[in-house]
Amino acid sequence: MLKHLVSVSEAIDLLAKALSETIALDTEEVGLLEATGRIIAHNIVAPEDRPLEDSSAVDGYAVRSIDTTGASHYNPVMLRNLGVLRPGGSSREFCVEPGTTVRVHTGAPIPCGSDAVLMDEDVGVEGGIIYVYRAAAKGLNVIYRGEDFRAGEVLGERGFIANPPLLAALASVGLSRVRVYRRIKVSLLSIGDELVEPGTVRARGKSYNSTTYILYSLLERDSIFSIRYAGILPDNPAVVRDAILREVSGGADIVITTGGTGVSEADVVGDVADRSEKIVFRGVKLRPGRPTSCFILGGRVVLSLSGFPVAAWTGYEVIFRRSITKWLGLKGFDRRYIYAVLARRVPNTVGYTSVIRVSIRDVNGEVYAEPYMLRGSGVISSLLKTNGYILIPEELEGFEKNSVVRVYLYE
Repeated sequence: MLKHLVSVSEAIDLLAKALSETIALDTEEVGLLEATGRIIAHNIVAPEDRPLEDSSAVDGYAVRSIDTTGASHYNPVMLRNLGVLRPGGSSREFCVEPGTTVRVHTGAPIPCGSDAVLMDEDVGVEGGIIYVYRAAAKGLNVIYRGEDFRAGEVLGERGFIANPPLLAALASVGLSRVRVYRRIKVSLLSIGDELVEPGTVRARGKSYNSTTYILYSLLERDSIFSIRYAGILPDNPAVVRDAILREVSGGADIVITTGGTGVSEADVVGDVADRSEKIVFRGVKLRPGRPTSCFILGGRVVLSLSGFPVAAWTGYEVIFRRSITKWLGLKGFDRRYIYAVLARRVPNTVGYTSVIRVSIRDVNGEVYAEPYMLRGSGVISSLLKTNGYILIPEELEGFEKNSVVRVYLYE
C-alpha cells in the first residue's frame, strides 16, 4: 500500500543519495572514436594553444592593411602576388612588403609582414597582379594564436557527456584518448503473469510487454548505461526477489523493475521491498508515475516503475534521469527545453506534480504547446503524438490558457 508518498524533489534526492552509497563507478581510458556519449571523468585541459600561430580564416590574400587604404571598385589598389601559402607552411616562407601580397588558403599561417586577409571576392586577379576592391581593417579574417583556445584552458569538465564538438577539440590539440566513467550496468525485469513478449501468440487476457521496450530504448539512447534485459517474471515475490539478487550477483549496479507496483493482491514488489535491506521511498506525488518506488536489495538500488508504459516513462524521465544527473554532477545530460504559449488550460491536483505531454506548433511565428488530453498511464499515443512535456508543480492547481510554460523536448 502506498501510504507515505514523497515529493518529486525528495525522490530525486533520495535516489541520488542511494546511488552514491551503493555504486563505486570506476573509470577507464578509451580512444576518441569510442568516447561519444561517455561521461568525462576529469577536467581535460588543452596542452597547447590552438592555433599555434596566427592563421587565415578564409581562402584569400594576405595583405598589409595600410596598403589597402581607400581601395574600392572605382579606385582599386594594385599588389604584386609573391606566391601561395598553404596549411602546414611557414609564416617565414614569404614576407609581405609594401605593394605585395601572398595567396593563402584557409588554415595557412599568416605570412610575416601581413596583418589582414582579403577574401577572393574582394579582389581581381590578372596574372601576378592583384586588384584590391575594398579596404581591409587590421585583423580581418585572421585567427590569432590561441584564439580558439589557450594552453591550460579546460576543454571538457568532469561530468560532461562527450559529444562531437568536444572530441574534435581534443583531437585538434593532439589528444587521442580520454578517461571516462565506465557505463552504469542496469538490469531490466518485467513482472506480470499477464505479460507476453511481442512476436509470440497472445492468449485471451494476456498483454504484450511494451513497457520494457520504451525503457530499454531510453536507456540505450542515453548512452551512459550498459543494459541487460532479464525477461518477464511471474507475480511471485520469491521469484522476483531471487531474480533481483541474481542480477545483482551478476554485476548489475541498478535493477529496474516494471509492474507489480499497485495495491492488488497480485502485485508483488511491495512484498519484496518489505524484505529488503532498506526502503528508500515508496510512491511519489507524481502523475502519472505515482507507484514509482525504490529500495535496496543485495546492496544495490532497485527502482520499481509502473507496468504501464507512460507511467514508467514518467518515472524514468522525471525521477531517474534527474537523480543520475545529481549523483554524478552531469553536464549536458538534461533535456533541452523551450518556452511556449499554452494553447489551453490544464488542471492539476494540488499535492501532485503532473506531467502533461504536449505538441509544439508554430502559429504566425509564435510557439504554442498543445496539451494531449488523453492522459491514461497506458495511453502510448500520448507520447507518440507529442514531442515534449511540461511539469505542473504540486503547489499549483494548473496552468491557465496562454500561460508561458517550459517545454522539455523528447529529443
